[in-house]
Parts: sequence; structure tokens; C-alpha cells
Amino acid sequence: MFAKTALAAAVFLGLSLQASAHAGITPALGVSGTFVRANVQRPTAAAPCGTIDIAANINNSTAIPLNPDGTFDATITDFNAGLDGSREIASVSVDPTATGADFATGPTVLTNGDRVPTAVGSQPLVVQLPADTVCSGGLAGDLCLVSFVTAGNFGNCVVVQQSSD
Repeated sequence: MFAKTALAAAVFLGLSLQASAHAGITPALGVSGTFVRANVQRPTAAAPCGTIDIAANINNSTAIPLNPDGTFDATITDFNAGLDGSREIASVSVDPTATGADFATGPTVLTNGDRVPTAVGSQPLVVQLPADTVCSGGLAGDLCLVSFVTAGNFGNCVVVQQSSD
């Protein structure tokens, strides 16, 4: 009986620790207002933006302007310290069609966050899209979707807008 209780407690503790770890990138796809812990996703190969409905949110999410040199600036915020709240981007991919169906690796993180932050906070990110990227999504035909995954396996997508200049 004790073994079953101890096992149940260990499983519960493990799941609750896993659920308390979060870090996300803003402005996030599908989030209006202040980004909070509940907005953080767990991107996967099958769902690079987590559970966010891309089609319903691509045209009404705050877009990050793409600079003429192909870089853009975002902010990463963690909601707990340590590796699970890592502000370091482990992988980034871009979908130039902004549909969520055509993600490819290639973007480079030029300014990254801390791998194991000692406190909750935010840091700037600078990301470089590949030189040949043409953002063609959204109603205006100038949006890309960028998926981020942190070293703690959390993250989300952001919308990037390419100027027609």
C-alpha cells in the first residue's frame, strides 16, 4: 500500500513540476494583451505552434517587422528559473507561407537567452531569416510564421511581416 501511495505521489510531483516550467516568445501567435504562463506552448514536429489555430490567428496577431537585413527582434520571457524555464532557443524554423504546413530550418539566432536562468525575467532575441526567404502568407501576402523551441522544450510561434520595399 505504501509503495502505491509513494508511486502515485512521485508521478503527481513529476507531472506538476513539468507543468510549472514555461518560457515563451512575444509577440506570440494568437495572444492579444499580456503574454502569460498559460500562453506557452509545447511545439512538436507535428504541431510547430502547439495547440494554436494558425488559420484563425495569423491575420489578427501582432506581427514583428522584418528588418531590411533579414533580422527581427523578439522577447523571450520565462515563468520559472532553471533549465525548464530556459530562455535559450534550442531550435527555430520558418514557414514562409504562414500556414503551418511548410516549416523548414534555416533561421539563425544571433542573440539568444540564458540556458539556465537564475530568476524569472525577459531577454531580447535577434533572429536572422535565410537570405532567400520570401514571406507570402496571410491576407496581405507578406507574413511568415516562425516556430521557437527552448532548451526546456517550451515555446510558440510568432508572426513576422516582410516589407514590400
